[in-house]
Amino acid sequence: MMQPTQPNERFEILDILRGFALTGVIIANMAYHSGYFFLPKEAKAAMPLADANHIVMWIIHFVTDGKFYSIFSILFGIGFGLQIQRAMDKGQRFAGRFSRRLLILFFIGVFHAFLFYVGDILTLYALIGFLLLLFRKTSDRWILRLVPVLLILPVAQYLIMWFPAQNNPAPVDLGDSMFDEVARAYQSGTLGEIIYMNIGGTFFGRYPDIIFTGRVFKVLALFLLGFYVARNRLFANLQQRRQQIKRLALWTFIIGLPCNIALAQMMSSDAYYNMESMGWLQPVVYAFGVPGMGIFYACMIALMYTKTNLKPLVTVFAPMGRMALTNYLMQSVLSCFVFMSYGWGQTAKMGPIWFTLISIGVLIFQMVFSDLWLKKFQYGPMEWLWRSMTYGKIQSIKNKEPAYE
Repeated sequence: MMQPTQPNERFEILDILRGFALTGVIIANMAYHSGYFFLPKEAKAAMPLADANHIVMWIIHFVTDGKFYSIFSILFGIGFGLQIQRAMDKGQRFAGRFSRRLLILFFIGVFHAFLFYVGDILTLYALIGFLLLLFRKTSDRWILRLVPVLLILPVAQYLIMWFPAQNNPAPVDLGDSMFDEVARAYQSGTLGEIIYMNIGGTFFGRYPDIIFTGRVFKVLALFLLGFYVARNRLFANLQQRRQQIKRLALWTFIIGLPCNIALAQMMSSDAYYNMESMGWLQPVVYAFGVPGMGIFYACMIALMYTKTNLKPLVTVFAPMGRMALTNYLMQSVLSCFVFMSYGWGQTAKMGPIWFTLISIGVLIFQMVFSDLWLKKFQYGPMEWLWRSMTYGKIQSIKNKEPAYE
């Protein structure tokens, strides 16, 4: 009978990066949780501290948007590669078990999207994970060719739509009345009305946007990049790789900085969705700048990890990272209690200053909670459930300290 991989077969730097990525994910997602993203410009301008809110939102676009999910996507690919290697080492079949994990993850994502957060990423990861299985025997050379092609495909896809629109410009109706109805349901609706809105938002908002923006190509590219990293164990022996990491950090920063300045400016306008004359710039700078800056962040964390005096500053993220699935879902649950009608009912009432402060509060709570939980248990509750369902039997959750490699 197939046995689970041992819980101590893990690398601390990967947990640190998962935990670090969660900090950016909640700040980026909070604009959606809070309803601020959907407000018309007039409503945003009428808020207290409107000018300061605009500056903070620009910074959020520059620092977080896309960068932290890019790190998570690369880490997913690394996890895929490590699981293949462990299965090979034990002479076990891999595809069946991984497919079960993906199927369970998909249904967890559906539950998350319908009950808590339309912007769920788990269902997308699960679906693209099945595509990733097709590449498990692809050579490193071909993977390195595919990654840039996949990253550029969203640009080509957008240009195919953009060129005809220049001859017949027609601003996209972003549906302010629909967003008003969503805000009303979130602020004062019943749980049934909220779930109804979330289901509709998933099918008629979230997934059409995923298709429109070419997100499938982006995520698959980063999965494959992570798979390449795992195959070549580029996350190991970091001390010996410091010079390589420094060079990679330098080049990704040189590319990422100007691209993300331009991206933040573009995301402060409707040019992309309205197919305006400068709309083409957003997918271009996104394709090069977002993965680049995400890799830069990861490189800086890795470099800090190799320095004795700086290592404690990054290891604080490891407990959060060991419980990444639990913490990702918890962020949505806690946000719902702040913004939904069954909680504080603050949807569309807070600007970036306040919801960023709330994000920081949630992160502090999660750091403390994760550390305390892992003193008694070896998995987070959702990780334990996912693992137990994958292997078809209840897994031990009794605490064992991870022996990091």
